[in-house]
Amino acid sequence: MTNQTTISNAQAVSGAALALIALLAVSGCSSPPVELVEARLAMDTEVAVRAIAPTEASAKAALDAAWKEMDECIFRLDGYRKPSEAWLKGDEKARRDSRQQPSDVWRINHEAGRWNTTVDPITTTCLSAAKEVWEMTGGAFDPTVGPAMDLWRRAAAENRLPTDDETARVRALVGMDRVEIMIAEVPRPPGSAEMAPPEPGSPPLAPLTMMVHTVGLESGMQLDLGGIAKGYIAGRMASRMKQAGAAAGLVAAAGDVYAFGERPAALARNGAGRNWVVGVQDPRFPADRTHPPYTRVRLRDQGIDTSGHYHRGFTIQGKRYSHIVDPRTGRPVDLRLASITVVAADPALSDALATAIAVMGAEKGLALINQMTGVECLLLEVRLKEGQGLGPDGAPPPDAELIAHRSKGFSALEVKPDE
Repeated sequence: MTNQTTISNAQAVSGAALALIALLAVSGCSSPPVELVEARLAMDTEVAVRAIAPTEASAKAALDAAWKEMDECIFRLDGYRKPSEAWLKGDEKARRDSRQQPSDVWRINHEAGRWNTTVDPITTTCLSAAKEVWEMTGGAFDPTVGPAMDLWRRAAAENRLPTDDETARVRALVGMDRVEIMIAEVPRPPGSAEMAPPEPGSPPLAPLTMMVHTVGLESGMQLDLGGIAKGYIAGRMASRMKQAGAAAGLVAAAGDVYAFGERPAALARNGAGRNWVVGVQDPRFPADRTHPPYTRVRLRDQGIDTSGHYHRGFTIQGKRYSHIVDPRTGRPVDLRLASITVVAADPALSDALATAIAVMGAEKGLALINQMTGVECLLLEVRLKEGQGLGPDGAPPPDAELIAHRSKGFSALEVKPDE
């Protein structure tokens, strides 16, 4: 499930996490080529990585490269990665120790109003991608929704609804157009090795430069990249796998999946081809992994994201509210759009668009996707019968009617029942 949520540090888990692969309908091994699968807990979910390469060494190298990239991205983008007390007190040793350093996003949020937080290119690239989606969705996707998310978390903890005044205050702190992303070429600091004086008689060296990435927020604003980070990170992990020698592979972080290359011939079943096949979960059965998927989708060099309101949300005075907050109103979105699936070549785009469509609704979301090239979607809207209600986890009841809205080209991606 892709949402505007926090990102947690990675940690190793038992082999039970590999059950996620079964849900993706891509299990099986073949040799040659060599196929390796590993899973860990990260980003508040199970992350599974599958690498297919000519040799075991290259497959293992691809997995290692993927995990290293994931750790680096989380280190930069996890808004809840706080510094140590020693770091806060300015201890020089702590400042050099990456284990005690905060994330880029944490520093941006805590330095809001200063306008010049220096960050890694990983962060500015993710933010630039987020800003593009903000523009194309008319603000339906906005990673500055953090203050509104915090308000609803506090209100839920107190079992009360936010007041109109509170909502108005947080809405005034939301707006991606007020985020300053700057990439500038500046001279390298004096004394670096490259700035050593030229040999006597040689022409003077031109000043060497370096690229500096900075991000600025207005005072009181906060970034929350949970609505794009999983897809963005999955894409970067896949790129590192390719560089390490993987001919094909898959990265799955709950509802965020990116698959590249072709499945080995040994995995192609009943003439279904060598595309990767991913199941779209039926939102009426979110906790039952044995239940058949609503549909199955072919992927090749594409990302798929399925977002829903189940599992995460706010329960206030016995009523369930979505965890996805409309950045334009400061209030949770309607729960009737139970599942949003988006397929795109860029997994960061599919991730962010799934969140945006939850805000826009089925009609406007479908219209947006139908205007785009290389992007498809499946939207499942729930129609409750008289007397029916959503479950405690926000999921529709098992006998609820689902109305499917498919973009123009989505059916061509679906696996037919006889395949």
